[in-house]
Amino acid sequence: MRWYGILLLSLWAGAYADDFAHPAIYRDYPAGRWEDWSWANRNLQNTSPVRSGQYSIRVDFYPWSSIWFKNPGGFVVDGFSHLEFWVHGGSAGNPRFYLRAEVDGVDRPLVPITNFVSNIPANQWTRVQAPLSALGVNPGDRLTGIHFREFSGQNVATFYLDDIRLIRSNVSANATATANFNNTGRTITKPMLGINVACWDWFLNTSERRNLLKQVGFGLMRYPGGSISNEYDWRTNSNRRYGGSYGTNTDGFLSVANSLNAEKIICVNYGSGTPQEAADWVQYANIQRNGGVRYWAIGNENYGSWEYDTYPNRHDAHTYASFARDAIQLMKAVDPTIRVGVVGVFSETEYPQRFSVVNPRTGQTQNGWTPVLLNRLSSLGVVPDFFDVHHYPQQPGREDDAFLLDDTRTWDEIIPRTRQILRDYLGAAGDNVLIFLTENNSVAYNPGKQTTSMVNALYMADSWARAILAGADAFVWWDLHNSAEANNNNSALLYGWRNWGDYGIVAAGYPSGVGDPLNTPYPTFFAAQLITRFARPGDTLIAVNCNNPMLAVYAVRTPSGRGRLLVINKMRSTPITAEIRLQGQRANGTVSWRYYSAAQDTVKSKGIAMRTLRGGGNRIRNTFPPMSVSVLEW
Repeated sequence: MRWYGILLLSLWAGAYADDFAHPAIYRDYPAGRWEDWSWANRNLQNTSPVRSGQYSIRVDFYPWSSIWFKNPGGFVVDGFSHLEFWVHGGSAGNPRFYLRAEVDGVDRPLVPITNFVSNIPANQWTRVQAPLSALGVNPGDRLTGIHFREFSGQNVATFYLDDIRLIRSNVSANATATANFNNTGRTITKPMLGINVACWDWFLNTSERRNLLKQVGFGLMRYPGGSISNEYDWRTNSNRRYGGSYGTNTDGFLSVANSLNAEKIICVNYGSGTPQEAADWVQYANIQRNGGVRYWAIGNENYGSWEYDTYPNRHDAHTYASFARDAIQLMKAVDPTIRVGVVGVFSETEYPQRFSVVNPRTGQTQNGWTPVLLNRLSSLGVVPDFFDVHHYPQQPGREDDAFLLDDTRTWDEIIPRTRQILRDYLGAAGDNVLIFLTENNSVAYNPGKQTTSMVNALYMADSWARAILAGADAFVWWDLHNSAEANNNNSALLYGWRNWGDYGIVAAGYPSGVGDPLNTPYPTFFAAQLITRFARPGDTLIAVNCNNPMLAVYAVRTPSGRGRLLVINKMRSTPITAEIRLQGQRANGTVSWRYYSAAQDTVKSKGIAMRTLRGGGNRIRNTFPPMSVSVLEW
């Protein structure tokens, strides 16, 4: 009956069977990291005609104008073959315009629309598929812009665009993967299995919440929580900026974390605190309370204007570096065993500073937060123990499910780039600075329905594995318990039946009337359970080759030589039948299969399902449900 239900789901949602494979550039809004940089008369929220969703783009070209979608960071087109969009001819039909791709900020040649479609009838939608190669975009290129351009010096009668996306070249219901358990990988440590908790969580120290945490088995907990760090008075468990006290103080945090045998990271108050106050916190937590807090970070996102900062030069890397020097010296004088990190971003240009520095390797002048901070620390003789970064792939209101699921591959760029920046400015010592990813979730702020859907659970599992393999030394999800938000992006174009967002992996129970009851697990809770079932401290995480980009497969080798597999089907409604070939392992007899999928979430399943498979020696063959996270072990 379970598989019959999945088949019906597949047939019912057939129109969406591969939607998650093709990231949008525009669907009701510029999606993901795409932005509207147009110079043309246009309406991106046109209500009629509309091909899908609520809106289309009304275009009224004047001479030399352009509908331009810009992705400043770029989109690497490996695995993608076409630009697809729908054009409505308006009342006149056959609008004449050109397409132009931009690669790494450089324009490719203009290509007339007639190269791809000979006729665009009036009053109807026509699909256009333009090969990326025909636009001068080749595998490995970084696509930074797409133009729909008037280049004849004429006005063009009104027409409409909709559903602009990039088409993945290989989408299949079958997959072959090879897991070589003899390969080298990353040794799993406790900080790689982390969760953010907060002083505002009044329920953290309750038996119900402790039980939920034990069901996952996180290896690290971060406190007191995000931006609150720069407003928090640990002595009084209160907020210096707005007043008021919180539900969980240092003692409560230590009690919960120690009961779980988890490592701990505390963010000291940079924005309104002092280095001595930070040292006093180490004294209290580690000496007076014997709390064993190994990791300490200097503030939270101090480069950002949203953070509380009471210094004359606010959000200033020079001021921050001097604070960090003094704090590290005082904190380690109290407890020499602790490790102290600084916060930054994985870019040399973001958050411009009042000073510029020269990258010693490239010779280029930079004035972003990270290069100025690292340059200043180096001049002060300070090498931090870890570099603390955050990643939220999308801006609120621009969420796209396919974009989010594809974004995990950016870790292969982000982590090595961060390592190179550390090496550039700190020299050889930069190789020993750990890279801590202490916040990750789907969207930067104002969470919509995507955060509480199965899509975010798929992203969580894939992001975790990809980031660790890329070189992250800690992975800490944001967060355990947050709050339900009903008025953000609940677009019907996003998958999910909950019409509210919540960063937490369990429901907050407030505000009243919004969201699920207190402590109800969201799909990310079950994904976290499967991650910690799959990988435990001491295991070795190993990359797995798979020929289907919509099926992510990872392996671990345990210290005793056993093997496990993590399998993530990122298709919206298509089961994927996979043959997983094992090297260095044999799965004889029974294979245990634990999984959580959209089908279980839709019926509000109580938890992770378990089935047994018959092992086939050096091969495992199984059909993985759409939108599912699975762990196989033998």
